[in-house]
Amino acid sequence: MLCYFLFLGSFRMYYWLYPKYFVSGESMNPTYWEQEIVQVKAHHKPERFDVVVLHPPDAPTELYLKRVIGLPGERIDYQKGQLFVDGKFVADQFASTTEDFDWNSSNDQAIPKGYYFVLGDNRIISKDSRVFGLVSEKQILGIVQEGNTKK
Repeated sequence: MLCYFLFLGSFRMYYWLYPKYFVSGESMNPTYWEQEIVQVKAHHKPERFDVVVLHPPDAPTELYLKRVIGLPGERIDYQKGQLFVDGKFVADQFASTTEDFDWNSSNDQAIPKGYYFVLGDNRIISKDSRVFGLVSEKQILGIVQEGNTKK
């Protein structure tokens, strides 16, 4: 009986720590599709291009799925379909559909410690850091597994 409760407890704890979410909307197409299920796989500090589940700053009760582009201490620019981090080119597979964005024109300092710049993969329609600003580390619920199950 004790083994049953230990198993049930660990099973419930796993799904509490690594929850699953349904994708709603098209802002992460073609990586993730509407109604696809994604699961949190990690809770460490996100790295560039990790996909995260987050509470956006302007709607703290909602959940968004976005890709981390800018890390603390960096300046992000998109010019002519290319990503530049601190003035250096960085390959981004979705950069060609990203409108020009110059960090220096809207901010006089680098991304603060504990904050991230996030974008959706479907850059044309995505509501992301270009709209709601930077996301704090506390607003990030976890990193999800990359890739979709529907092709």
